[in-house]
Amino acid sequence: MTIETQNKKLIIRRICLALILLLLSVLQNSNGLFPQFFGVRALLLIPCVVCIAMYERDVWGMLFGLFAGALWDVFASGASFNALFLLAVGFGCGSLINTVMRSNIVTATLLSFISSLLYNVIYWIFHFVIPQTDSTAFMLLRYYLPCVLYTTVLTPILFLIVRAIEKKFTEEY
Repeated sequence: MTIETQNKKLIIRRICLALILLLLSVLQNSNGLFPQFFGVRALLLIPCVVCIAMYERDVWGMLFGLFAGALWDVFASGASFNALFLLAVGFGCGSLINTVMRSNIVTATLLSFISSLLYNVIYWIFHFVIPQTDSTAFMLLRYYLPCVLYTTVLTPILFLIVRAIEKKFTEEY
């Protein structure tokens, strides 16, 4: 395989991953496009960034996380919190796979659960605990923890999609 063919496959693979992030961003941030259960919605970008970082490793995982977070901030006007959080998730997951863990569906589910839990707890603290709003514990139990579970349940599906793209455009030596 020539260098040009390798570069072409690499570029096509990364464009496909970016398009998946764009599609998931639209599904996540548009009302009615993705099913919600009892008002709880899935945060699809978190497990997708985790799965991409598991295959693309730390630097590209970080860049894909930044891209996904920027898309999320455009929809949610989150003042760059989502971009910075997903950048850290992409870098952290890619680094863990580089050094400590193996890339498999169990690891993806575990890392997605931890990342989603961390995101929801931070969001809950800054929007309910610090302003001292009413029904703080109710919101955590009613919305944010079920959101973590819903997101985690969808992780294996996203992992299989990302793995299929990676295998399609990666040549084994």
